[in-house]
Amino acid sequence: MANPLYRVQEFPEVFADACLRDSAGVLKFLSVYGRDGSLMQFEAALQLGHKEGGVKRFHLIGDDNTRHAVEVGSVDALTKYSGRLPRQNVFGPLSQLWLYDKALTDIDRANRIGWALHRGSPGQGPVERLGGLLDQAWDLTRKLSPIALQDAWRVDLQGWCLEKRAYQRLDDGIYPPLGQVEAMRVSISDHFLRYVSAQVQQKNFVL
Repeated sequence: MANPLYRVQEFPEVFADACLRDSAGVLKFLSVYGRDGSLMQFEAALQLGHKEGGVKRFHLIGDDNTRHAVEVGSVDALTKYSGRLPRQNVFGPLSQLWLYDKALTDIDRANRIGWALHRGSPGQGPVERLGGLLDQAWDLTRKLSPIALQDAWRVDLQGWCLEKRAYQRLDDGIYPPLGQVEAMRVSISDHFLRYVSAQVQQKNFVL
């Protein structure tokens, strides 16, 4: 766990190394560590919501003591995955829990919408992280597009997608990504397909 950790204020024995929120501050992805009992208590509180002992919002505290609010939103939209860390780690017997919006991993092929995810390495700068995310976004774009896309078109097409918001990164200024995980929504609309067809017809894109 070389990445910076964020303490969950309401659950002092639970620590996060990555969190993504949408523009309303609602949880989209969370990676947390803790002992089994602490993680179970945290997960149960999210499930309870406004009921007694539950939470609809929690806060992540960084090394600089900045508080980052996370709205839980609908727990029905979240799925989870968990695993144990090797026992020989310096923190003792710990488990890791991932909570994430199902939409992040489910491709909507009917509407040609999906999410590109990328986990950067510690020490990577913003440009390198964005490059890794765009690599994943391009792979997804090719999967979603009913038109075969050539790699030679990538720079032009990704520039168009960013300009027209066919690519939407989870990087809201009020609710920035925490940790090394990045996400980008990819939407292949009819407008995109018309643009590709026009570029081919004008011989700007060579088949």
